[in-house]
Amino acid sequence: MTNRIVELEGLIRHHNQAYFVLNQPEIQDSAFDQLVEELKALAPNSAALSEIGSDLKETTLKIQHQQPMLSLDKCYDLENFTKWFEKIRGSVLAMPKIDGVACSIHYDSTGQLVLAATRGDGDFGEEITENIRRIRSIPTSIHTNQAIEVRGEVYLSLPRFRSEYQDTFSNPRNLAAGALKQKNPDRSEQYGLAFFAYDLLGTDLSTEVEKFDFLNTLGFAPIPVQLCDTPAYCEQLFEDYKQKRSVLDYEIDGVVFRANQVSEQFRLGSTAHHPKWSMAYKLQGDSAYTELLSIEWSIGRTGVITPVAIIEPVQVSGAMISRASLHNYTRFNELGLTLGSVLEVVRRGGVIPHVEKVVESVGDFLAAPETCPSCHKTAIVEGEFLCCPEPESCLEIILSRLVHFCSVLELEGFGKKLIRNLVLAKLIREPADLYRLKFEDLISLDRMGETLSKKLLAQVAQKRRLSLPVFLTALGFDELGPGVAEALASRFESLEAVRSASIEDLVAIYGVGEAIAQAIQKGFHAFDSEIRALLTEVQIEPYRARTLDSAHPLFQKSVVFTGTLELDRKEAQKKVRSWGGETPSAVSSKTDYLVVGEGPMSSKQKRALKLGITVLSESEFFELYQSPPNL
Repeated sequence: MTNRIVELEGLIRHHNQAYFVLNQPEIQDSAFDQLVEELKALAPNSAALSEIGSDLKETTLKIQHQQPMLSLDKCYDLENFTKWFEKIRGSVLAMPKIDGVACSIHYDSTGQLVLAATRGDGDFGEEITENIRRIRSIPTSIHTNQAIEVRGEVYLSLPRFRSEYQDTFSNPRNLAAGALKQKNPDRSEQYGLAFFAYDLLGTDLSTEVEKFDFLNTLGFAPIPVQLCDTPAYCEQLFEDYKQKRSVLDYEIDGVVFRANQVSEQFRLGSTAHHPKWSMAYKLQGDSAYTELLSIEWSIGRTGVITPVAIIEPVQVSGAMISRASLHNYTRFNELGLTLGSVLEVVRRGGVIPHVEKVVESVGDFLAAPETCPSCHKTAIVEGEFLCCPEPESCLEIILSRLVHFCSVLELEGFGKKLIRNLVLAKLIREPADLYRLKFEDLISLDRMGETLSKKLLAQVAQKRRLSLPVFLTALGFDELGPGVAEALASRFESLEAVRSASIEDLVAIYGVGEAIAQAIQKGFHAFDSEIRALLTEVQIEPYRARTLDSAHPLFQKSVVFTGTLELDRKEAQKKVRSWGGETPSAVSSKTDYLVVGEGPMSSKQKRALKLGITVLSESEFFELYQSPPNL
């Protein structure tokens, strides 16, 4: 038993280091909690149980917390939760446990944001003030005449993670932690971090409910909370969160409950590790163990060669999984994979399945390929990625780029199979060739009749005039998606101006960081001849950025949408942005309008009513959008 205690203490300290210091957790929270529970049973007084862990590095400025930022006690079943609940006098406040990075933000007596720090080891944190200032959901000044401290969770929304980062990062928390500690605030800002406030220090408010109401009035977006009076009601709330976990815009790993009365918190006190008046009711991790069968290396249109684990089929989060992401070349090497390795595969929050860790390995480590799997030229390493050295001539990259081009232009019928046949028949090789296709070219292919051939050619003929944003998006450069393309078009208004823009010019655009700027310039250089050829076949329509009228009802307004709309939600958001408004995903005190579609009353609508925000039907929104200025 003594040997097992020593082993558990070593494992807990090791994983604390991996989680807090390296921001590279090797196991899921649920697996770590199981180690803690086992040690509690064997050695309840072990010092390892009271060590929080630290994210501090020797090279960073350390800030001492005025009040320790402790961890939370945890439970996994109603029996243990009820034991804790029975010690509480009065009601408890419930809130989702956001899987992000805890931090502390200080405001002086004039309401100015003066200092921010990570949790660190609970006593000292890492100074991150300038990066915190760049998070849009955190006000840099508030209305107060006393110095206060706001604590909360910095996180990356799941929609943003899925659309931009899930192929290269294992989970939103790791990305948020890394982004928050960037030395360059501009780099930190481009990730689009968000913040939920969950605590307020420095006031004489007597309940948690009053604290959250006050956070609302200060302009913060507090975590959604609910008062609970019985263990059964708490359990029902926990089950509700378990059911809706997959549709939330943020990752959660449980529900936090805390005594509502501040006087009750003082009565119960704290240990060196956690407050006795709060409990985290944890969700079980969405993971499973399986065997590695092989590695598949595939190449995308940007030239990155990506590894995918082919695994013995296993059920994770209600889905049968046979493939799991290994993210990139660097992560592949870090894992140390062998054929037959036992892997932990994770699928959280709807993110694609990925390999979290290697549980057991046997035999020789697998090596990355030395050549591109398509053109077989010697592969090169660029940062974390393995890449094809000649993307301009690689068959699979050519195919992927052509498929992307046709998709952006909405050329129906030009799927991957047809494009592959056209390329193999040497009829096309770059986008310009699509406009040079003849009827005889298409009719010569298998299963291509006269009607379909004429229909495809007619579609291409209708796409000879392209808007600048569509043209830029269709080029398929790394990092150049529709949002960036729209921003470039609005700023420069012509392709010539975009192509001649310097790194400094590009970075000056909101949302375009240095990495995106460099990727854009690299794309224009690599595909210069392809672009020139395309310009002989298509005409780019004159683009004039809308002159925003400050008198329009939507100018600089914050509009949130909820429910099922007749209009596609992206189109509705685009209409708001076209008049200089913004469309965040969550309701906050900064929201001007909530547009409600069909469906039951949502949490967004309840929050809007509580904050006194104007609620519009979809028809009322259209009246507002179409209104002339100065109404």
